[in-house]
Amino acid sequence: MARGNFIPEHHRYSQRLAHLEAQSTSASEEPHQPIGNKVVGIKKQRHSSSRRRITFLGCFFGMILLIMLYIISPLSKITDVKISGNNELTDKQVEQATTVRSGRLIWSAWLGQKHLESKAKIKNPQIKSMKVKLVGPQSVHLLVTENQLLGEAQVGKQRYAVLSNGQLQLTTAQNTNIDFQGFETHRQQLEIIGEQLGKIKPAIYHGISSIEYRPTKSSPHQIILYMKDGNTVRANLTNVGDKMKYYPSILTKMKGQGVIDLRVGAYSYDYGTKDK
Repeated sequence: MARGNFIPEHHRYSQRLAHLEAQSTSASEEPHQPIGNKVVGIKKQRHSSSRRRITFLGCFFGMILLIMLYIISPLSKITDVKISGNNELTDKQVEQATTVRSGRLIWSAWLGQKHLESKAKIKNPQIKSMKVKLVGPQSVHLLVTENQLLGEAQVGKQRYAVLSNGQLQLTTAQNTNIDFQGFETHRQQLEIIGEQLGKIKPAIYHGISSIEYRPTKSSPHQIILYMKDGNTVRANLTNVGDKMKYYPSILTKMKGQGVIDLRVGAYSYDYGTKDK
């Protein structure tokens, strides 16, 4: 009996051993990649990555070289300057104030337009704003907005042009705009009246012939406006810009020429019906 039991146990052990040997043989027969092939693959990947980096760096520095060549070449210089938006200023005056002219680097004018605008406004206060636009490989367009020239006034021994932003500009030219009187020793008041008139429509201030500064004890800021239509306006220089907006509507209620008083409220009367 003991031997009979021993034989099956031995048989099972032999079968298990044969199964393990079969698994080992199967694993040894699976294909595997040699170490040499793996090294070659890694080298190829490194070469491909290096080529991409070299190509990128070549393109990058090539673009920089082309830009540098363009900057120093005649192609980057301005050959044509177009100016628009200026009514009272001449093209030459704008060019002189902005220094944008033929021969200047076109990109420096475009990229530095904020500096050019600031410099132009200092050199010529009549320039309110200026935009630089590229309209071609060698052409620029200067779009100018002006501070309107209101008229002229004598301050001390100097003759000044009065601008709609309240600034004064030395001038020797004669114009047919508003004649400011009585401001010889009142420069600050002249600047205030200029800024005030800049608030109203051009159609209104173009209708003013002259303005006289005539302060009194009761009206220390009084000014007299002599209109081209024959009317006379009494107002305060501190708020005349707000009050003169109503001038056209007041005219529709007047029967004839007369005086319009805007110092306190707004009312009018014909000449001869009340002391001026």
